[in-house]
Amino acid sequence: MENRQSLAIGAWRGVSFAVAQIDALAAEDDLLVVGMLEKDLAGAHRGGAEAVDHALHGTLSRLREGGIFTGGFGETLMLTRPAAPIHAATLMLIGMGTSLRAKPEAVGNLTGLAMRSALRIGAASVGCLLGWSELDLPEALVAPSAAAMMRGALAAIDAHDAEAFPMRWTFDIRNGAAAQTTAALRETLMVWR
Repeated sequence: MENRQSLAIGAWRGVSFAVAQIDALAAEDDLLVVGMLEKDLAGAHRGGAEAVDHALHGTLSRLREGGIFTGGFGETLMLTRPAAPIHAATLMLIGMGTSLRAKPEAVGNLTGLAMRSALRIGAASVGCLLGWSELDLPEALVAPSAAAMMRGALAAIDAHDAEAFPMRWTFDIRNGAAAQTTAALRETLMVWR
């Protein structure tokens, strides 16, 4: 079922964390989390959202243009059983607003939102393509953004009322700074309470 080479970075309360280069179309996760900006930025990477939009023949663009899902910060849309060629059981779109370029904590808040949704639906495997797959981050913000994402995920786990259950959560590392991202995620996990 695993369609990518992943590297385990640790676990917390039943959730195993890993990093990998996630293919938004081929990922066979229970939940695939994809961030989408309010507007496409000329020359910017769009990562997962672009691949999903293309695979769905412009559906995401039409949802944004029609005001159904605008990509506003924190806005969410869940698509269960998305059409082929997407293999994930559920696709979660999360609005990233106009830009998260200089806002690591905002990316962390969105990751927390995604983790709460994954816990609520009982997802056993999650691919998280938030953050830099949609943005061009300056090198100085890579580690703070990765650390904020891990803190957001861990805080959501700790706030979850029910007993933790086994989940495999994979962070995407297609940002050109995979080693730095992985180290920041791992270090943040290691020092968490």
